[in-house]
Amino acid sequence: MLMERGTLKTAQLQTLVAIAEHGTLMAAADALNVSQPAVTKSIKELEARLGVQLLERSGAGVRLTRYGEMLLRRARAVVAEIASAERELEEMRTGAERTLSIGVSLLASSFAMPQALCAFRARLPDVRLNVYECLPTQIIDGLRDGSFDLCVAFIASSDVTAEYRVVPLGEVEQVLAVRQGDALADEARLENLTRARWLYGHTRESLPAYWRELCGERALPLPSHVNVCTSQRLYGLLAQEPGTVSVWPEFLLEEPVRSGLLQRLDTDACQSRLTLGLMHRRDLVLTAALEYFVECIQRTQT
Repeated sequence: MLMERGTLKTAQLQTLVAIAEHGTLMAAADALNVSQPAVTKSIKELEARLGVQLLERSGAGVRLTRYGEMLLRRARAVVAEIASAERELEEMRTGAERTLSIGVSLLASSFAMPQALCAFRARLPDVRLNVYECLPTQIIDGLRDGSFDLCVAFIASSDVTAEYRVVPLGEVEQVLAVRQGDALADEARLENLTRARWLYGHTRESLPAYWRELCGERALPLPSHVNVCTSQRLYGLLAQEPGTVSVWPEFLLEEPVRSGLLQRLDTDACQSRLTLGLMHRRDLVLTAALEYFVECIQRTQT
């Protein structure tokens, strides 16, 4: 079907983003400070312009069709870029302090950030920094909606990052551990550990892909009892429970091993690695402050 003539309007894209974020036309209208009929009209005009259905309506609200999902990814980028441009123009007009918002994963916060932040503040002390420690899903959401200019995170090979530019900074190995002196401490075969309780520190969605990495060419069943914990403090405590196999970035396991709390498992599992990387939207135009922050992060890894 040929698209009708006309151009996409920023307001229409903002409406689509608001509907996706709030779930109903009424809630989207409230967020945009317009009437519900105005929201409905905007979407109908957008659908007519594109020649596809973007929303499906139900008693529970609305959900995006596959066309709507595709357009939403682009719409979020457009809306976020416009908001960023407006913010920069306002800063230029008023002489206000520049602001940089950075999302940091729980693992990367202590590994990559301290030195980079000190170097950045020394050269650009007038830039206001907003640094947020986040879960993996919060990092992705923050990049999509423009809350974060840039994120620094450990990225598993199974993570979905196609819509972002990822600048690799380094790699760390993921290793297995049990409580010091645990009955499983001498177990060297991965297949014999499938009946144990496992502890995993990334998203549950990434678990199957991680397990396939460990298995390599073998087709071993996923452990039936896997707990997910993204709190570093709680993770260390849960890892000390008897019969628990925990997954660690190698650099984080050093301290509990040195303290006699845990010991590394030497098994026939294949190697699995995490990539430390900078992430931002592919269409992001880097400001001078953001470019320098990227430089500071890269220096810490050389």
